[in-house]
Amino acid sequence: MVYMEELYSGKESVMEETKRSFHQDFRLAKLSYRLPPRNTNAIDESSKEKLILHLCEWKYDSIILFSGFWTDIIRQLIHSCPHYKERIKAIHMDAVPSLSWKGCDCSDMQEHWLFHLDDNRICYSLSPMRKCSDTPSRILVHGGGWGIGNYDEKITALNQLGYPLDIIVYYPEELRKDDSFNQYYLLDPTWKPDEEKNEFPRMMEYQSGEWIEFGDRKSANPLTQLLFHAAAILSKPGGGTLCDSIACGVPMIFTEPLAAYEQANQDLWVLQGLGMAYADFIKCDDPDKQLKTMRHSIHTLQQRLPVITEIL
Repeated sequence: MVYMEELYSGKESVMEETKRSFHQDFRLAKLSYRLPPRNTNAIDESSKEKLILHLCEWKYDSIILFSGFWTDIIRQLIHSCPHYKERIKAIHMDAVPSLSWKGCDCSDMQEHWLFHLDDNRICYSLSPMRKCSDTPSRILVHGGGWGIGNYDEKITALNQLGYPLDIIVYYPEELRKDDSFNQYYLLDPTWKPDEEKNEFPRMMEYQSGEWIEFGDRKSANPLTQLLFHAAAILSKPGGGTLCDSIACGVPMIFTEPLAAYEQANQDLWVLQGLGMAYADFIKCDDPDKQLKTMRHSIHTLQQRLPVITEIL
């Protein structure tokens, strides 16, 4: 597996600054997603050429893309190595074309949609599925991989409804040490993808006044351990989070979407009875019953849904 971040050699600080800025200011993040979506100028040319030479040498059976930001590189690869001409598979993780796929030429690729708003369909799960605990009581709160969104503004209201929360923070200073009702986890901001180590992102749990490592990153994503006990996920409607919702059978409570394609994700989940907007959830006469109904809908979906790897 190759991560786009690996091609930003020498420019990691710029990416980290952008990540922190978006995390701290949701309005800035939303504004930036209205700008032209090409980021090829940030890619280190020598790293890109090294990757293309590697792919030409090894001639893999297929290449699977999860982001349209790869398409310019793939065009160069196909030009250099025609072996790949019919071996590129594009996986869309949003219900309509996301920012990275806007304007991309996918004519030489096999396109697959995990879910699609136009057809009102959820087609595949990204990973093998499992059911959550029979009696989940906690709500998992996060802002996706970059911690984007206004999720932290919802904590008090959810607590007032009686729900304890598992809250993922992205920098240690975000911990609320005086909060004894909720549990805090830290998605390690220093963690970087490393193909050789083959590990999931590092997560820390706050216990007895210190951060300690949570879960076994080599055997499973620590996030799934939290999802197993989650009654719902409170987050923006990002494609990756919706994949977690399907795979673990956990309904969604949506915070404000980042962009139009995330709104489409939310619209589909609401249509399918798998999630609802935060504003609607806190007005429910019986929130527990609403979560149970949505959880049943996801478990029913899981019974007939294939995993995308079955067709790749």
